[in-house]
Order: sequence, then C-alpha cells, then structure tokens
Amino acid sequence: MDPSPTHPAAIAARIARWATAGAQGPVTLELYPTLVCNLDCAFCDTTTRHRPAVDELPAARLLEILDEAAALGAARLMVLGGGEPLIRRDATPALLRRARAHGMEGMLTTNGTLMGPDIARLLLDIAWTEVHVSVDGADAGTHDALRGQSGAFKRTIQNTCRLLAWRRAAGLRFPEVALHFVLTNRNLHQLSAMVELAAALGAVRVDFDALVAYRPEQRALALSPAERAQVPALARAAHARAEALGIATTLPHFFEEARLVRGATAPPRPPGEGLHGAPCLKAWHHLVVQADGRTSPCCVLAGEGGSARSTPLAAVWEGDALLQAVRAGMAAGAPLPRCRECSWNILAHEAVIRGHLPPEAR
Repeated sequence: MDPSPTHPAAIAARIARWATAGAQGPVTLELYPTLVCNLDCAFCDTTTRHRPAVDELPAARLLEILDEAAALGAARLMVLGGGEPLIRRDATPALLRRARAHGMEGMLTTNGTLMGPDIARLLLDIAWTEVHVSVDGADAGTHDALRGQSGAFKRTIQNTCRLLAWRRAAGLRFPEVALHFVLTNRNLHQLSAMVELAAALGAVRVDFDALVAYRPEQRALALSPAERAQVPALARAAHARAEALGIATTLPHFFEEARLVRGATAPPRPPGEGLHGAPCLKAWHHLVVQADGRTSPCCVLAGEGGSARSTPLAAVWEGDALLQAVRAGMAAGAPLPRCRECSWNILAHEAVIRGHLPPEAR
C-alpha cells in the first residue's frame, strides 16, 4: 500500500522530484488566521498581544489560498498561528470544512478555551484529523499563571474532555488530540504529571518544547543552569511513564541539556551533499501564510517572505526570494541565522524525511 501523501517517505519522494520534474507544490499549508489571542501568555513569541487585529486577510482570500494550495497538491492544512485561530469565527470553521472537502488531513492548534460545543460538533462531523491543545501546566495554578488568565485551565480541560467524550460516544477515531507544553522554570517539575494528564484525557501524544526567549518576560521564564541540569532526569522518568501508558512524547529531546536552549546553536549539518546535507527540508514541502498574507517556509521565519495577499500562491511558492534563499542555503548546509531558534521537534521530523530521500536526490 502506498503511504499517505503526508508520510515522511511520500514527502521525500516529492522533494526528490524537484530535480527531474521541476518545482513540486507544498505538501502542507500552514495558515495563521489571526495573531490576536484571548489569553496573555508571557512566553508566547508570536502573538500580537494587547492590540487589535492588524491587516488580517479576509476570510474569502484565506479560502482562496487554501484552494490554490489544494490545486498545487497540498495534502494537509495546519491551522494555528501566533494568536488563537478560533477567534476568527468568520474564517476558521470554513477553512476546516474546505480542507476536508479537498480531502486534506487537518491539524488545528488551539488554547482550547474557545473550543465549545459548536466547534466540537464541527470537528466530529468533518472527521478532522488532529487537534493540538496547548497546556502548560498539569494544574490550574501553573497553567493559568503562564497563560495570564484565571480559569483558562478549567475551560481548556472541560472543552477537551467534551470533544473526546463525544468522539468516544459516537465510536469515532478522529479527531485525535495531542497536548503541547512549553518548558519553563514554572513547570519543569511537571513533566510526568503532564503525561498523566494526557492519559486521563485520552490524548495520544504530548509535544514538549523548549522555550524561545526574546523579551524580558520570556527570559524571566528561562531555566537557570541548575534547573537545566535537572531536566534530563525528569524527562527520562516522564518518558518511562509515557511508554508505560502508551503516550507518545518528544521527551527524548530533553535528555540533553544542550537542546534546552533554543537559539544557542545552528541546526547540525548532516553528512552528504545537496538535499542529503540540508539541515532542514521544509522549504521544499511546507508553506506558512501569516494573518496578513506574508509567507515563509516555517514558523520560525513566519512573516519574513513575500505576500500572498494578491499574488497567486504558485508564484509565491516557486519564486519568492526568501524561499529561494532558504532552499539555496539549506542545500549548501548554511541555514539562515534565525534557524538557530528552530525546535528539535521539527528538526527531528525533517531528519526522518531526509532519511527517506533516494540516494540520487540532489
């Protein structure tokens, strides 16, 4: 049986065709409907906090962009973005429906507080593939302090429980739910508790990620050297518990202290030439469109490329200067400076894709 078009082997085969058949369309379209958020997370590195929406694409253009991506062969839509996507009630539900109508897999990232009964019914009705719920503490005190709003934990957990309870009652497989957790000095001792929470909810995975610290309030949450030294043992214990409970995690990335500080080192260059030596392959298979239409190959570089506001997506994908620069740099083993901020979770997935490249891929 042929793998799903979003399987790493299928993505690798598509990337390899660039050399013989010309530019191939993106496998994944990542859309940010808004940068506005209803919470106030001090650690967030992308949200337009304390400000109204600025220059957001209208819903009609977002749907057009999705249609253009489908015409290019996109097989997955990821809806997330800096802010809370469910704030855009004029756009996000329609995007989810349209993606499934195109036969795309779907991933929605949300803080969960706005995932009420109507959204739960929609996700079940269209067999949405996966929901990533951001939870940064295993208890209300920790989570709400990091998220900047009292009661956020309760709403998030209640909404997630409802979605999964309704799914079980209907005998459905989808959507699956994963939790996303950002490691800070407020929650480093809750790794095992987060695994237990995921199991209690019925989530299939917890994506643990390191903090990106630009601003003073983010740096105030960074781990001290002594705290970083504690994390590998905490991660190993939590990983063992996750394996016992059948919960997938990214905890092995926390086994090494060096991986706990994003931005400190460039992505390692693998052996090989061309694509085989590229630290990241996203510029050949992944396209991000920000709320204002600006594009990039990944979330780290979000908004730094040309705009899809009025330019056809195919023209952006094949000719945008940023995308071309990233492709050239990666193929030469020289990623952009900001690529230092990339998550090990992403780099690990790219390594899996790279491992499926045929030897002749260049």
